Parts: sequence; C-alpha cells; structure tokens
Amino acid sequence: MASVAKMGAEALRNAPFRVGKKQIFLPNHVITFVRPLPKQPPNLATFIVPLEFNKLDLRDYLYHVYNVEVTGVRSFVNQRMHEQRHGEFGNWRRPKSQKMMIAELAKPFVWPKPPAEEARDGFDYSTWKKQNKAQEDEKKYHAVRTQGEMTVPSQHEVSKDRKAIKAQQSRLLSGEETWAPGKVNSFLNSKIVPEEEGWSEVEENLPLDESAEESSSKGPESKQ
Repeated sequence: MASVAKMGAEALRNAPFRVGKKQIFLPNHVITFVRPLPKQPPNLATFIVPLEFNKLDLRDYLYHVYNVEVTGVRSFVNQRMHEQRHGEFGNWRRPKSQKMMIAELAKPFVWPKPPAEEARDGFDYSTWKKQNKAQEDEKKYHAVRTQGEMTVPSQHEVSKDRKAIKAQQSRLLSGEETWAPGKVNSFLNSKIVPEEEGWSEVEENLPLDESAEESSSKGPESKQ
C-alpha cells in the first residue's frame, strides 16, 4: 500500500497539467473503450462514459489509471432512438441517453486486429453463439405471439435431446433394450460434449462406479 501511495504521489508531482484534488473511494463508474471507425486516426480514442462525467474527469482517469496523457477531449451526448422494450415487441420507450468522449492522445494507439473465428474458442465464442441464437429464437417466438399468431408445439424444431429420448423409447418398445429399477439407461449414462453445432453423444454405456454397481446388484433392502 505504501508503494502504491508513493507512486500516486509521484505521478501527481510529475503531471504535465493541474489534476483534480477530489478523492473518490470505491467508484462504480463504467468507462468503455470503443473500437474506432475505419478511417479514424490512431491519436483519437473514443470512450462511452457516464452522463455525469466531464472532460477533466476523463483526462485525470486516463492519467492516474493507465498513465496515458491526452492533449484534448471532446464530448457529446447521443439521443437514443425510440425502441420497443423487448426488441420486436413490448411498449415503446426511449432508452437513456449515451455520453461519448473523444480524447486526443499524446501517443497514438493502434487497435489489434480481431482474432479469426476459429481462434476464438479460448474466449467461449461457441457458447456465446449458442446463447445468442437462443435469445434471437426467443425474441422471434414472442414477436409472433404479440401479433396474434400462435405456433403449436408440433411445428417447433425437435431438439437432439428429445430425438435421443424418442430413439431409446423405440428400442425399449421393440425389445432391443430392457429396463429395470436401479439400472442407468444408455441415454442418462452417456457422455455428452458440445460440438460446433448443437450437442452430440460420443460415448455410451459408461461403467458405473463401484458403489452404484453394488447398490444396483443388491436391490432395495427389505425390512426385517
């Protein structure tokens, strides 16, 4: 703590401009660094800041937190367009205004290129794609309901889980597979891993642990 305070005091003494003296403890401000437009010069950085932020706040924030000097700051407030509360359905409303600032950096900063799509697995990109698709499907479903058009469950796309359960049901009815109390069936005892599109079963009939095998072989204990 002493070294951090010493570094902060030294930064205040070496600041090329007059910094603010108001101390803020446990701030909850959210500042977003926005990727620039294609033709934006590298010495301009765009930020989304809280509405109560001013130009001096952003200048001091960049200097104290990241040791980045700026030569000027421009600010503007974006009035958001009217939109429906839940995408394509719900009450119409105007979202909260958004304040943005463009800082002129003393040293230019060039954004790195975004990683290729096949190199994004380390960032849970596949999980994000599935979640985003599920949200879009839910929005479309609610949008259709608000227009008075109802879709019956038989018209919905059948999931892979339901297909696997239906296939097991056919095997049980045809006699290819038998079921008994205490026996874990192949569907519940299968190892499922995510693929690029959906889920798939890769291994079936995994061995049970010793405790489960003993309990299943003995069966329910009878009371004396």
